[in-house]
Amino acid sequence: MYIALIQLQVKPDQVEAFKEFVRLDHEGTRTEPGNVRFDVLQAEDDPTRFCLYEVYRDKTAVEAHRQTPHYAHWMTHIEEYLVAPRTATRYWSLFPTDEAAW
Repeated sequence: MYIALIQLQVKPDQVEAFKEFVRLDHEGTRTEPGNVRFDVLQAEDDPTRFCLYEVYRDKTAVEAHRQTPHYAHWMTHIEEYLVAPRTATRYWSLFPTDEAAW
């Protein structure tokens, strides 16, 4: 599996609006055949910090994700919500190895 962790720092006055914005992206992404997980996390100690935990079957699925209307909408508007540019770290999953375990 191919995993991306996206870190975001949202403007304090945009937190509630961001939650709705990211919910739409979450719902669209979860309909994609190559997406395994798309978790939206909010920091316990700082409600303006978020992390997206995205799991795809492979890099081809990520490229397909980047061609969707909800991703285009995300890319057009995400900067409106952020204090600083988002960061991404990408990983290959080692365990679990069985796709059914996901």
